[in-house]
Amino acid sequence: MNKLNVFVGKKIVFLERIDSTNNYTAKVFKSGAIDSGAVILTDIQTNGRGQRGKEWHSDAFSNLTASIAGDLNLWKINNMISLNHITALSLQAFLLKHTDNVKIKWPNDIMINDKKAVGILIESHLNSTQRKSIIGFGVNVNQQKFDAPRATSLHLETGFNYNPKELIFEVIDAFNHFLNLYHEKGENWIHEQYNKQLWKLNENHTFTISGTMKMGEISHSTITGELIVQFEGENQSFMNGQISY
Repeated sequence: MNKLNVFVGKKIVFLERIDSTNNYTAKVFKSGAIDSGAVILTDIQTNGRGQRGKEWHSDAFSNLTASIAGDLNLWKINNMISLNHITALSLQAFLLKHTDNVKIKWPNDIMINDKKAVGILIESHLNSTQRKSIIGFGVNVNQQKFDAPRATSLHLETGFNYNPKELIFEVIDAFNHFLNLYHEKGENWIHEQYNKQLWKLNENHTFTISGTMKMGEISHSTITGELIVQFEGENQSFMNGQISY
């Protein structure tokens, strides 16, 4: 068996309080103070951000809030969408060690029993020579009350209390596992695994498009990042932000 490469976790930085782990990681990564694969985590995040400019609220000391610095040239990741697939599969696999019925809600939320448990925000800085990404994620660990109606945590699903900082090592192991699989089996294989884990795949479900609700079924996602949904036997494709469910 080939020796696994360690892409993530050689350095872990813990901050008691920060506005955003993504903001901090981007700043120190750009300055050269940390290398690719460094992990930044905090107990208190005062200005967390989610997809499409939304805020990400997390109770202090209750959850796992972290960011990973990734140099895609060093990691030899060719397609940006593959980083999304690797991230979602890694966080799903980590949760599956603790509970069942964990699925990936396109494009990259993680659901437990049909409720959101993980939010992911990947921000990339690309130019002619550099391809760097900040992989931010928030895992609801011990939090018990949420403003959002469809949210949950590991504690609510399992009844156990966890040490969020200890869980980061399981997340790191999962990332290294899937990054190695990406290099061993390729981006198409990773994409296939991602598609198999999609929440509401091939299930009749309500979708909202431009304020209009329609019943349909998720068919698959494409390697270029679109979601393919079947409405009355006809496939339609959507980019992130064009459809909600």
